[in-house]
Amino acid sequence: MRLTDRLNFPKVVFNGAAFLGSALLFQLELMTGATVLPHFGGSYYVWTVCLLFYQAVLVAGYAWALLLAERLGARAILRLHLAALAAAFLLYSGVFPAPVFSGPVADLLWRLLLFIGAPFLVLSASTTLCHRLLSESDKHRAFSVFAWSNAGSLAGMLAYTFLLEPRLSLGGAALTWRLGFLVYAGFFFAALRMGAPGAEPQPAAAATEEKPRYLLWLLLPAGSSALLAAVTSYQSSATASMPLTWMLPLGVYLLSYALLFSGRDLKVNTLRVALFTLLGVIGLLLWRLQSPVTTVMIALLNWALFFACLVVHRELYQARPRSPALAPRYYLMMGLGGVLGTALVTPVGALRLSFGFADLYIALAVLVTAVAYAAGKEKGPRTLAAAAALLAGLFALGMKVSGESRVFGLRNFYGVYRVEDDKEHGLRRFIHGATVHGIQHLAAGTELQTTVYYAKGSPVSEVLDSFPAKRVGAVGLGVGVSCADAKAGTEWVFYELDPDVEMIARKYFTFLETCKAGVSVVTGDARVNLQREPAGRFDLLYLDAFTGGAVPFHLVTREALALYKSRLGQGGAMLFHVSANFIDIAPVIALSARAAGLQTRYKAVSFDPSDPARLSSEWLVVTDNLPYLSKLTAAGWTEPPVPAGWEPWADDRRDVLKALKW
Repeated sequence: MRLTDRLNFPKVVFNGAAFLGSALLFQLELMTGATVLPHFGGSYYVWTVCLLFYQAVLVAGYAWALLLAERLGARAILRLHLAALAAAFLLYSGVFPAPVFSGPVADLLWRLLLFIGAPFLVLSASTTLCHRLLSESDKHRAFSVFAWSNAGSLAGMLAYTFLLEPRLSLGGAALTWRLGFLVYAGFFFAALRMGAPGAEPQPAAAATEEKPRYLLWLLLPAGSSALLAAVTSYQSSATASMPLTWMLPLGVYLLSYALLFSGRDLKVNTLRVALFTLLGVIGLLLWRLQSPVTTVMIALLNWALFFACLVVHRELYQARPRSPALAPRYYLMMGLGGVLGTALVTPVGALRLSFGFADLYIALAVLVTAVAYAAGKEKGPRTLAAAAALLAGLFALGMKVSGESRVFGLRNFYGVYRVEDDKEHGLRRFIHGATVHGIQHLAAGTELQTTVYYAKGSPVSEVLDSFPAKRVGAVGLGVGVSCADAKAGTEWVFYELDPDVEMIARKYFTFLETCKAGVSVVTGDARVNLQREPAGRFDLLYLDAFTGGAVPFHLVTREALALYKSRLGQGGAMLFHVSANFIDIAPVIALSARAAGLQTRYKAVSFDPSDPARLSSEWLVVTDNLPYLSKLTAAGWTEPPVPAGWEPWADDRRDVLKALKW
């Protein structure tokens, strides 16, 4: 007996190809996001266009695989797929293309298409093609390909986050990726050389007696992907919006697919042990990152996500087609369902529902609908009626728990904004997710008192009072508290990512309206807009964009600090608010400043926690103005400590793991 026979050669090759193909596809998404950010910034259209592109090409890949699987025999599929892989390898250079169009959306879409369109398309076809090819020799075990595919996505995510990103530049990661792509192509070349069976196409899907269950194949993955998107959204707003925090919900989602499509007969006790083990692991991972309440909430949400995915994906596995001819259509409908579920939960589909946790309620509605449809096929109208009543109750509960204190609510591409009145303390708050971005006193005569991080006695108040700045650039508007004490005759330019924040600041707060300085607001990504400003534009540039969980990493690289320096006049200074909850951003900025030939000073203040209008904060001054540095040192500002072994972040390389506040 040959070695290839003993190893079950087709199973090893096609499961291995599905695993590696999904790992490469996931890593390509992560590398592309890091590449695009410095060029286009963090505006909503960037992430929306990228998401649209990924989903559209993913579905196109499923459709391309369906076409090949139904029209060609195994050897023809291998030859054509190898030709497509060769073309994709040659087209992917790892270098982001130059701009072509003047409109940012059209330009980003075109550059994404040139940059990763070919490899993304052929890798998206991998799972369907591997299933089709494996079914030639083992049609009863061919769905193990999907389990290996999801395991590959999980492995690709972990490998990039923990191995590649901390150690390699984007160029180095791209080279490693290209080597992996060659190994991936080698699986199909080996299959062709060893003589893949099946010269003739499989029977057409219409020829099979099995009835396709298209709607069920669409709804079930829509339900689980909707819940995944909702849990990820909540977790990002409560902790930190970065790939490291997305790993936990995505990991349990992929793990459930890998377990249930592995073909193993999982006993109830096995699943029970897995569930409670996962709950313990989640708790251990999160207990140091946030308050106990948030930790418990995140742990339970991820545990519930895993349980829901086990239920839904088990139904999906049991509903898989028995005929190999229907398998490509099954995968295509699953892909479309994933797109549908994500679209319904993201602000694109939930834009007008601004009550708290709206995305979770929408996800539960999609999930209940999917499960009810699956159960209703067997148990009849009563199940569907009960599901409808449950859905109505969920939305009624969502509207009720949104609270009576809310003055205004808005949901957009950046999350949920709320303006709330605290009648007990006479305050109005602007809240984004779980982070307070501005407070104003409501009592007559107190409206212009500085609050939150800018209250009297704070480091930023000290700098704004002592530094002689006629022209101030401010990254991050909030509600405009920072300009409450601005002097007449000065100019303030705010750079605010989201136009809706400016609307809220002007309509529900009065800081901008009553400011003595000349105030203007420029919307869009701050770094992109600062590139359009002339050299020496400002005397003082302060950045308040790092509070809460979402840290825009492209604003603290050495390239970003070099840009800020060029936009300051002689003796100018930068001021960074570094009170990030989960990222120790001060050493990162200090290293980037050092690379730009600048020095840093740090100061923190703690206010009485019983005072709801003043919040503790940490600030960092960056400048080459030696007299002012001496003045700060005399006032108690110190050089921030930089841990040994840290390196400056660059646009093409950063080590987020070291900067986490463990």
